[in-house]
Amino acid sequence: MRVALRPPSKLCTPVLNPLRRAVGDTVTQDQRSQRVAEAIKAVQTHHQSISVAAMERELRLCGFALLNHYLTMHQVIAEHVGLQPVELLILVATTTGNVQRTLRPGPEALPEALRGSKPLPPGLVVPMSRRAIARVTGLPTETVRRHVDSMVKRGILVSTPKGVLAPGRLSEDWAAAATLRLIESHAVCTEQLIALKAVTLQPKRADKSGKA
Repeated sequence: MRVALRPPSKLCTPVLNPLRRAVGDTVTQDQRSQRVAEAIKAVQTHHQSISVAAMERELRLCGFALLNHYLTMHQVIAEHVGLQPVELLILVATTTGNVQRTLRPGPEALPEALRGSKPLPPGLVVPMSRRAIARVTGLPTETVRRHVDSMVKRGILVSTPKGVLAPGRLSEDWAAAATLRLIESHAVCTEQLIALKAVTLQPKRADKSGKA
């Protein structure tokens, strides 16, 4: 059984922990840009599918790769925002909840000028209630209320009559570099799953115009 997946990333050679590179193994911005270019090329020429049989056969190693990716994501974000796990979870849930309605339809629904680090207009950002944050995170409502109140006092979140907002941070100096590290970690995980044959690359079929 095979399940269609989104296009693959192909940014870097798999390593055990993408955050801990060998001494002297410095990745320059030009090298990062080259990796992104390679990823775009891979997206244009291939798509991915999942082999359920291979995943079940290599379940332990697949799980190990995915959990390492999860821990890397947590570490990259946590080192920049400086929050404990519960508050980090609340911040991530609020950030995504605020823009869910705007971004869920897909990139075509978002003007090109708003796809980078430019702040979204207020009309495209929807406040999230404390109850909704509790539902998304699985945390008790009173726990969410207590932490949100503290985060509002410290300027991490903004409270409005309609709910909670997470201030946009994409324009901050660290945001682009951190996002690229997350993409690299995703690529590492994907390449490990490909090596286990749980994920396979399939060339895109050309359409009637001859384009892939």
